[in-house]
Amino acid sequence: MSVTAVVLVVVSAFVHAGWNLLGKRDSSNGAYFCIAAATGALVILPLVVLWNEAVWRMPTAVWWYLIPTGLFQGLYFTGLSGAYRSGDLSVAYPVARAFPVLLVPLASALLGIGEGATILALGGMVVVTVGLLVIPQRRLLHLSASQLGGTWMLYAFLAGLGTTGYSVVDDTALSLYRSELGFAARSTEEAASTLAAVQAPIIYAAFQSLATAVVLAIVGIIKLGPAGFSSELRNTPLRSAVAAGIAIVAAYGLILIAYGFARDVSYVVAFRQLSLPLGTLLGAVLLGEKVNPARLAGTALIIAGLVLVSLG
Repeated sequence: MSVTAVVLVVVSAFVHAGWNLLGKRDSSNGAYFCIAAATGALVILPLVVLWNEAVWRMPTAVWWYLIPTGLFQGLYFTGLSGAYRSGDLSVAYPVARAFPVLLVPLASALLGIGEGATILALGGMVVVTVGLLVIPQRRLLHLSASQLGGTWMLYAFLAGLGTTGYSVVDDTALSLYRSELGFAARSTEEAASTLAAVQAPIIYAAFQSLATAVVLAIVGIIKLGPAGFSSELRNTPLRSAVAAGIAIVAAYGLILIAYGFARDVSYVVAFRQLSLPLGTLLGAVLLGEKVNPARLAGTALIIAGLVLVSLG
């Protein structure tokens, strides 16, 4: 990964951990993230209008990619809110982020996209995953598979599956969009000399957020009925959802830009797991969650794995 990509991902990690804290603290649900996604789209709208010429140059295939990315984002937020309702932030958050570390490079390899991760980077991804499996344990020297069970784990897996899906879809869509705007997606030299490196991800993020909001609204209406979903929207803490929406689009917008400065999407997805120890820290300090030796050891493993990924 280039220095630019690392800086973008680190900033994104801090913002990402912050909005997850809001989601856990305020008992987020589908309506909460629907408002958040709609807010994200509205925040970027002025830039979409300003860069309208670039919008019209978005390839037809990229417009179609908005459907699966909206579905995967909807799955991600549904899984995340479910995990937070049944588990601690310091456990559910890192585990939800663990699955994509191995799933994304696997999906990329199966689909034949990206340049493939090096042995060092793959080793780092494995270390990150081991660390995330250690975090839920009650005792460091007595690891138990039972600690990985429960409803929160199922929801965390769904969130991880959603992350894997939208990461692969978005990287593919943005590669097409950057090419259309005259930007070679993996050339850091050209990235420094053209707005395409920023325009494509930001415009795409706006429509992605809108697609996510539509998916969550449809799911909410199907699940609760129009009246029930409307009631859920009214009972949602609006300020929190709006703040989360701004943070979500900012955090992921930085990740989308970082894709253009990395050789392979797997590196970005793995290195952004820096937000995991931050989430554990926020859960302990601001939510009063217990931090035991297992969680500390798991955090240390994550950091070590991230170093290996960055070196790879």
